[in-house]
Amino acid sequence: MPNKHWQLAAALLLVCSVTISVEAQEPDSAQRRDAMKHLLHTIKSRPFYALDWHDLKLAAVDEQSATRLKNALSHSGRLVADAAEQSRWVDAAAGHPEAALAFYDANILKHPDDKTLPNAACWARVAHGLDLKNVLTVCNAAVAADRKGYTLVNRGKAELQLGLFEDALRDFNEALADKRFQSHPMLVDAAFGRGIARMRLGDPNGGKDIDAATRANGRVEASFADIGITP
Repeated sequence: MPNKHWQLAAALLLVCSVTISVEAQEPDSAQRRDAMKHLLHTIKSRPFYALDWHDLKLAAVDEQSATRLKNALSHSGRLVADAAEQSRWVDAAAGHPEAALAFYDANILKHPDDKTLPNAACWARVAHGLDLKNVLTVCNAAVAADRKGYTLVNRGKAELQLGLFEDALRDFNEALADKRFQSHPMLVDAAFGRGIARMRLGDPNGGKDIDAATRANGRVEASFADIGITP
């Protein structure tokens, strides 16, 4: 294994040794019922879809609800590996993300030549607002392994979560300037994230980025809010 992979492995072993926590929301009963309904529908009728994190945070807030979802997954006809992965995210939403994050970290150690896997470990934290103590270490490794637009966007989100607005602005600017990234779905995230970074740094023109991103994807603001990032 090359030196850079040993360094990454050491960083991941450090991450896995830290206790991880996530705060559960307190939704009202109607929100919980709707979220559970959406999740069960996805499990039953969309076998290749991941479970929506927003719905999971609303529905999987107690052991009974989490068990119901995991039972549905196990009897859904999905591939065993897929059902197991999604069950880890049910547990994560219920306040126990350790197994989910360890799954993505272990993939890196098993397949050190796959440059996409460090980004998956970064995404697992950033896109769910988890493990902020270690997220930047993981995302830095992802960018070092494969400096693509989407790895920069994921790291930019982590930097926003940590209040590192100048660093986030640099990452979003680099992603937006990459011509190979112009047709990527995460381009909207880059624009929205840059808008927030600019606003936090006192640039009112950041609002233009936010407006443009929101027009392109009406769900982008909610997806950022789910992980604690708001204009």
